[in-house]
Amino acid sequence: MTVTVEQLERALTVLDQVVASVNIGRGTMTASYGPRMGGGSREHAPLPVDVDLIDKKVAAHRMLMDRALKVAMETDHPLTGRDPHSLTNYLYTRAAWITGQHWADDFHKALLTHAEGLDGARTRREPRVFAGRCAECETDLYATKGQPEARCTTCGTTYEVLKWRAHAKTALNYYIGTPAELSRALAAPEYGINITVDRIWRWGNRNKLERANDQHDPQGQPLKPKYRLSDVLDLHHKAKKKPIDGTAA
Repeated sequence: MTVTVEQLERALTVLDQVVASVNIGRGTMTASYGPRMGGGSREHAPLPVDVDLIDKKVAAHRMLMDRALKVAMETDHPLTGRDPHSLTNYLYTRAAWITGQHWADDFHKALLTHAEGLDGARTRREPRVFAGRCAECETDLYATKGQPEARCTTCGTTYEVLKWRAHAKTALNYYIGTPAELSRALAAPEYGINITVDRIWRWGNRNKLERANDQHDPQGQPLKPKYRLSDVLDLHHKAKKKPIDGTAA
């Protein structure tokens, strides 16, 4: 695979955004001290420092610096700054030249790896909610609770969560998915309904749900059954109205 200028520019932009999020986010980057103990000058122990987050940020900065210095040396264009933001901008403006180098693919993979690792370290302690699926690569999207955007961890595409929620509210009549996909979608904030994958499977096996896709692909291979989101919701609401007799779905 040969990376394109657009792919390289996107990867640089994503890493720049992730580093910026780390700088203003809730991850603890510097040790600080609590209030003084009563009656003395002794202080509490330092608050925990997120060493993993710091290490990943330093590693990303070092990678950008090494690559930018290499580009500067080979193109005779001096660096415009040495902080991560300046380095990503410098490399972004030279993306076309970089894609012609034998190391371009490895550099692109490194950008994606550092962005994913740094973003994971930044958000691992924060609650995350399902926010749909990436239109580019079908990866499930998860957004940090309260944040306006969700970034795909596979291809780096960023989505506005509010737009996804508005879409989801109008998707009842045409959204289809496997039991696992429907269970995740229904657990999203716009629905807030917990229906297990197993329960949706049972509804399908008992013909309570009408299959919404073909049984086989063009090559004759069997396909996983998919169902309509609206049908699953209808069954869910009907089940809530019925008394449980021990044999209900």
